[in-house]
Amino acid sequence: MEDRIPLSVKYRPKKLSDIIGQEVPVRILTNSWKDRNWHHSYILSGEMGSGKTTVSRIMAAMENCENGPTLEPCGKCDVCQSIYDGTSVDIKEMDAASNRSIDDIRAIQEDLHNYPINCRTKYIILDEAHSLTGYAAEAALKMIEEPPSFVRFIFCTTEIESFKPTILSRCMSLNFKKVDALSIHQYLNNIAKLENISYKENALLSVARYANGSMRNALQNLQTVYSFAGNECITEDIVNAALGIVDDVLYFSLINSILEFNAPEAIRTLSQIAYKECNTNKIVEGLVRYLRFSQLYLLLKDDAIQLGATQEDIKRISLQSNKIKPSLISKMFGFIVDVQKGIYMNVDPISMLENAFVIPSIIEAVKIEKENRKKI
Repeated sequence: MEDRIPLSVKYRPKKLSDIIGQEVPVRILTNSWKDRNWHHSYILSGEMGSGKTTVSRIMAAMENCENGPTLEPCGKCDVCQSIYDGTSVDIKEMDAASNRSIDDIRAIQEDLHNYPINCRTKYIILDEAHSLTGYAAEAALKMIEEPPSFVRFIFCTTEIESFKPTILSRCMSLNFKKVDALSIHQYLNNIAKLENISYKENALLSVARYANGSMRNALQNLQTVYSFAGNECITEDIVNAALGIVDDVLYFSLINSILEFNAPEAIRTLSQIAYKECNTNKIVEGLVRYLRFSQLYLLLKDDAIQLGATQEDIKRISLQSNKIKPSLISKMFGFIVDVQKGIYMNVDPISMLENAFVIPSIIEAVKIEKENRKKI
């Protein structure tokens, strides 16, 4: 049986124009390329899965493609293929989270002045570069101060604030943002059609929203859902089951119980949510997403769908719109911050949700209701 290529590998971009949701860094690199004005060292910062390493490889391919240098590398020549699959001897990729000592940087330094073998320009790509130890960071600084003309550095990081100012001042910094759910959704639609995958629109929107702004997560999630579905049409129920997503009906029920001042029912619903999703951070993310869409609906009504809400979201939230107030939602967001602090301190997460979110939310809802009655 022939092995299928994972979707996250098969559809990994191979040129800048294929990058989704990162218009600013793509435009900067494209214009710099046209002006022949690339910097000798870059810092690519942003969330995991936002495309930093992919763009680093594309940059290396642009300079070293056998049919180039070119803005659109062919992706088929030996040089391009070795760059994209991470086997090029001239494109050094190192995970600084596990190779962060002074000795690791010295090993790069020793090879720095050797001319590339198969490429025009050598690339040193350091993933999780913020993890470099103090001495290693100082050694990295020395490397980028006066590098050979045939070497380019790229530091990829999720924590740019951890970088030394001396390194920041010597690099061009490009920020990679989270990709919005609608852009991811459109991309997944295109891939599903190319792969002849049968699906419902809202199902892929759920996959997109659950990716948390990461194209890599989105493709991996689609792979998981596709494998789970087999020959079946992908529906929201299948997505929820495959990815362990809590149905928004339960978040609707939780908020409804709070609005009706029904603490026992709210806690029972919270227990149901916890039973379906053992990852507390995912519970909090789902709750934040539901409250965000509630806030958007109160402000924008049906236009909220343009920001990632589904028709089902709108229907559910509209039922609560007469009872829930923007001020209460704002308070709930504040309570969630307390929950996250408690989780960070290793307090039992469900207890935190009960005592720092459910109970304070009910108290606040009662308070707002009393104030409204006084006005009447």
